[in-house]
Amino acid sequence: MRSTVDDMASTIAITTTTPHVHHQHHPSNASDISLMTPSRTSMSSDRDSFSLRPTFMQKFRPPVATKFMQQIIQTHLQNKVYRADEGQQLSKTIAEEIKQKLIELDLGRYKYVVNVVLGENLGGGARMDARCHWDQESDGSAQAFFTNDSLWCAAVAFAVFYY
Repeated sequence: MRSTVDDMASTIAITTTTPHVHHQHHPSNASDISLMTPSRTSMSSDRDSFSLRPTFMQKFRPPVATKFMQQIIQTHLQNKVYRADEGQQLSKTIAEEIKQKLIELDLGRYKYVVNVVLGENLGGGARMDARCHWDQESDGSAQAFFTNDSLWCAAVAFAVFYY
């Protein structure tokens, strides 16, 4: 009686981890269990594995992001004159365009936070800071700056790999 219970427990464990196995055959001994175990070659590595880190090709690359962020800011602000009533909408438009471009990189399981600050250029200085939980191996950030005689802009994009 004891061996039957052990065999049934093994069968249940195998069938729950491999749902594509047919349940019609209940093994009566250990040699039959090996017949129910799927081969390694039949399993899809993308579907059956889970990675806690991005692959090399899926990693966020700050220089790539910085380049297109700079281009987006330049395109929107090159000939602009600062107007306070347009600042909020303009910074939101730039942030959305940067975020969309980050999504188009198709890096997988990344979440993006984009912050764009736009201000009048009066010759003073400005300082920005941010804090977040960080994983040096998978997370990253990129930044781009723009200034002309009338306005300045700072854009920061954070890419956080989620597990």
